[in-house]
Amino acid sequence: MGGTLLGQGLVFLLSPFVTRLFSPQDFTTLEQYTMLVAVLTPLVTGKYEFAIMSHREKNDALHVVGLSLKVAFYTSLFLMFFMLFLAKDVSYWLSNEAIGVFLWTLPIVLFFTAVFNIFNYWFSRLKQYKIASTSKVWASFSSEPVKIAAGWYSWGSAGLIFSTVIAAVGSGFYVFLKFLKSEPEGLKNLTNERMKALAILHKDYPLFSVWGSVMNRLAQWAHIGIFAYYYGLLGIGLMALCRRIVLGPLNVISNSYSQVFFQRISEIESPKELKALYYKVLTRFLIAGGLMILVVQMLPSNTMGFVFGAAWTDSLVYMKYLIFWFALNFVTSSLSFITYRINMMRAGLFLDALHFVLAIVAVFLAHFWGMNELEATKFLVISKVVYFGINILVILWFLERYTKKHQQEV
Repeated sequence: MGGTLLGQGLVFLLSPFVTRLFSPQDFTTLEQYTMLVAVLTPLVTGKYEFAIMSHREKNDALHVVGLSLKVAFYTSLFLMFFMLFLAKDVSYWLSNEAIGVFLWTLPIVLFFTAVFNIFNYWFSRLKQYKIASTSKVWASFSSEPVKIAAGWYSWGSAGLIFSTVIAAVGSGFYVFLKFLKSEPEGLKNLTNERMKALAILHKDYPLFSVWGSVMNRLAQWAHIGIFAYYYGLLGIGLMALCRRIVLGPLNVISNSYSQVFFQRISEIESPKELKALYYKVLTRFLIAGGLMILVVQMLPSNTMGFVFGAAWTDSLVYMKYLIFWFALNFVTSSLSFITYRINMMRAGLFLDALHFVLAIVAVFLAHFWGMNELEATKFLVISKVVYFGINILVILWFLERYTKKHQQEV
């Protein structure tokens, strides 16, 4: 958590400089690029890396690492050919011709993001959190100065995307080298037969969890594509700043916490103890989310313009609505691994599908009813609040059922 906060603190501290060197349109291109990375990331590994934590035998965990890397390599290779031939079509769909030039870099970012995630789970399994934490700090220290240098030389959106590529490659290489240092034999002794057997054993991850994650991320990001089509690119740039300084850091912190939480609940055998821990942590995160909302509502109207430059003044109007979404997303994503612990992956797929439907329908209805961009944003946030409320209630119901079932067995 300390390393995560340090890395994100650097991003926040340098944001006033970065936002003065790039336009909202530049950040729109970065936001769309980040959307593609976020949505496609679960597909790259089939989410097999999640199974690394569940194996007590080191050899099996290593085989899952090898399986995840193999899937990531071939999937990224396929996406490279896809992007080379269909970049123009993707940029047309996003209503942004400028992004097409950079799409060939997308599979590179996806592969090294997958490498980072895979070894992040490996080190989390070993409780070696410092390595993952350090890699996040170096990612920020390498990418943010590149953004400033690129902005100084007026590279525009190219500089923002180039810094993203550097951060992904750097953090991926870092954790891989740390793995080789701790495991000199690396992955030399793995067998295809065992990897195949483990792929079949954990087939629920690619069959159910992947598509749930894709739908969930589409629900998180689809407004970027739809807003661009209905309302143009400027508003997306303003929302992008809100995501960069609030949702982005919150997501990184929740991802770091969730892996520690996952490792902890994986070791708890008592259903009663598991339930007590979840309720305690959920209460704390809900209080933290409420405080975030309160702080943002109290900010003076000129805050964003003063900190980030006059071009960004109107982004606070969006922030005061988006913070409800961001805070609840922080709560649920931080504790999301409880769904794997209590075996509700299929129900999780339903929840992710519901999230996707609510978000898409909200934006379409907002446009159909003639709402402007800000009103559409409000309507989208309402759909998010409804979803997160349902998400928490369903998980609590499954947790109660899981606790009663295992207490009866005992």
